[in-house]
Amino acid sequence: MVRKLGKVKKKVLISGGLAVGGPQTHVCLLCKTLLNSGAEVTIVAAATNWDAASISALKDSGVRIIVPHFGFGKLGLLGKLFCFSVWPLLLRRDFDVVYCIGEGRMHLFACMFRKRNAIRIYHEIAECPIRNSVAEQVGQQMDAFVANSYEVQKLMCQLFPSQPVRRIPFFTKAGLTTCLKMDKSPDRTLRVAYLGRLATHKRPVELVAAWREFQQHDCLGPSELHFYGGDCGSGLRSKLESEAVKHGVGDLVRVHGVYNNAQLSEILQETDLVVLPSIYEGLPLVLVEAMSHGVPVVATSAGGTGEFAFENPDVEITAGIGWPEFVVGLQTMGRKIRAGAIDASRLRNWTESRYGYEYVARCWSQAMMQPEEFFSKKDCPSKMKSDDSE
Repeated sequence: MVRKLGKVKKKVLISGGLAVGGPQTHVCLLCKTLLNSGAEVTIVAAATNWDAASISALKDSGVRIIVPHFGFGKLGLLGKLFCFSVWPLLLRRDFDVVYCIGEGRMHLFACMFRKRNAIRIYHEIAECPIRNSVAEQVGQQMDAFVANSYEVQKLMCQLFPSQPVRRIPFFTKAGLTTCLKMDKSPDRTLRVAYLGRLATHKRPVELVAAWREFQQHDCLGPSELHFYGGDCGSGLRSKLESEAVKHGVGDLVRVHGVYNNAQLSEILQETDLVVLPSIYEGLPLVLVEAMSHGVPVVATSAGGTGEFAFENPDVEITAGIGWPEFVVGLQTMGRKIRAGAIDASRLRNWTESRYGYEYVARCWSQAMMQPEEFFSKKDCPSKMKSDDSE
């Protein structure tokens, strides 16, 4: 009697990516997509700052996770020692795809557990690596690349001319979301939000310092500034609170701390505008999430943020990262909001067509389940496109 063999599942190894914020959202939804596509998924990392409940939920969904509950900061060496000691005991050299997300030397060790000639994919989640950096050195050992934005894709094509580079956005949450603020009076106090991790390169301190002055600007005042997000131990939350008092805007600035995905819709329901004056970025998911709720944004064109302005009249993305240009963008958006010129439905539809779950899931499924076919096409952009052609 001949035993009927079932279909062999594709085995995907994810290296890195267990950081809170956008990477966590992306990795969780990527795992869901891969599991639905019939893959076996294993995650390895030298460190994580996810909470235990998030890791348990992903394990319960069927994902195997091998990561120490330490490894960031001063404990980085211990995290690497954990990897060198434990991975060889728990992993076999049988992975069809190794997907390396973000910068890290441990990707090269993870790639040792692939099948012979299995594809190695490096996903750059911020800006294009600079020459002689760790990311560039690791990238030279990879077979294919993913960039979050057209601009980073173009630069990576120049840095890695012999390997294919495809642009796929990060995952955000699924589906269109209706989120309309009830108070539409033109003279109302605008509720402005900063979403996501508090970090100096995103210039939250500068926002607080300028907020009193902004009350005198055309159409910006009256307005409140609300911060939602953790500081990952940097001390920025307490600094923002003290700066608000120092600059006399303690009654206009609120620092709310960490929020979860379940709270995001409620936050955006109360928000008129999301701002992000970053010096550098990859492709910030907080802006995609805001736009998917129909909430306009003002941001610098750091990293791939500039592509949000393409054929999108409901945002203000300033040229470059200059602070004066960002302020002009705020004033312009203030006038649009108070004039009722923002079309929330138009903004939501624009976002869904380019960054929506269904579109992004389809791209990632092709990249991970049929990588040879997906990466056989080199499509480095010479200019911004309205959508990603497959």
